[in-house]
Amino acid sequence: METFKIKSVVSKITFSIFFSIFVSSITSFKSLGKTNEADSTVINIDKRNQTLLNSKNPNRSLKEDLQELFQKNGMNLDDDTWKGIRRVVNSELSKDTVLVITQNNKSINVAINAKADETVTSSNASSGQSSRRVYNGNSNNGSNVKIGLGGVHVKDGSDEVHVSWNGVLVKDGNDEVKVMLKDSAKVNKREQGFSSRSGFNIYFGFNSFANTGSISGIYNSKDFELSPFGSRYFGFGWTRSGMISKGTKAALKISYGLEVSWNNFMFENDNYLVKGGNNIEFANYLDSKGNVIPLSRNKLTVANINIPIMPYVAFRKNSVVTYIAAGGYVGYRIDSYTKTKEEDGGYKRWNHSSFYLNNLRYGLAFELGLKNFPDLFVNYDLNKLYQDGRGPGISGVSFGIRL
Repeated sequence: METFKIKSVVSKITFSIFFSIFVSSITSFKSLGKTNEADSTVINIDKRNQTLLNSKNPNRSLKEDLQELFQKNGMNLDDDTWKGIRRVVNSELSKDTVLVITQNNKSINVAINAKADETVTSSNASSGQSSRRVYNGNSNNGSNVKIGLGGVHVKDGSDEVHVSWNGVLVKDGNDEVKVMLKDSAKVNKREQGFSSRSGFNIYFGFNSFANTGSISGIYNSKDFELSPFGSRYFGFGWTRSGMISKGTKAALKISYGLEVSWNNFMFENDNYLVKGGNNIEFANYLDSKGNVIPLSRNKLTVANINIPIMPYVAFRKNSVVTYIAAGGYVGYRIDSYTKTKEEDGGYKRWNHSSFYLNNLRYGLAFELGLKNFPDLFVNYDLNKLYQDGRGPGISGVSFGIRL
């Protein structure tokens, strides 16, 4: 087919048709499905009133009615599908739209009508193929748009354009041109529907000490008392996940990555941490006359680079618990310092030192993913914070949320 023929076909498809494709297919393209479905059920929605036409219970919301109809057809109205339907319902009130939603070879035609007295016919039972046209109240224009999980099909007279995950097909009568983009067999192998720990992660939380019973002898337990809200934890990193096994409702995965973290231990008392000759010590903050200066900030910060390895069970994204992870981590200290701030003058001082801290860090980690809520995490160091004989045998604990 000549180039000018392709251009003439595309030019016949108006901007308004493409805009309706974009609005109507935002959600449909989030998941993949087969293009050949069994006969589908038609659901008619009144766009202006945002209600289901012929609803048996007028006191129920539109979402509740849709959930019931989806369940009757062996399908699930997940959050992404509902958001997509809501986008179309709230879009141009003068336009009618049809969304074809397919799950497990079952499909539903969601007809979103601008006028309550207009409905869309169901699929052709004799051919076994679903009708996917936009009913726009003007059937004599010779144009229609078919939207489904298999792609978008635009027809204007004898000219057609079909866009799918495989590529683009342009037809002008008996002539056609195909542009293949990707292999559908590979696309269908994607992991769909299960939660994942992959991506960029940010951690916010708090720190505390474990094994505080080891503080004895030359150490005063009051020196190690921490401010609960001042002892904050912050970290960020990148994580990848791999599939181990997959079922219908859950999947076993393993994640790994690279993270950087800062453990801030904010001491309650004015005695600040120093590196002594053989072990750590706490000293008074004195002025030039030897008077004790009260401190508004007195903390130890330990920065580490960590490698987490977390096997986890991932559930469907619409589950209340999206995943449960339990694993471990190993890290290395890249910096440590104390920071003090005078209560009156506000003078700040930083002191970078090893403070006899162990360079190697390792421990256990637990995470819980929740729907519509930040994920929760707990890290428990198995090794001691300080070198043997250089400080008490305490270890670190951090907990908080993961974004």
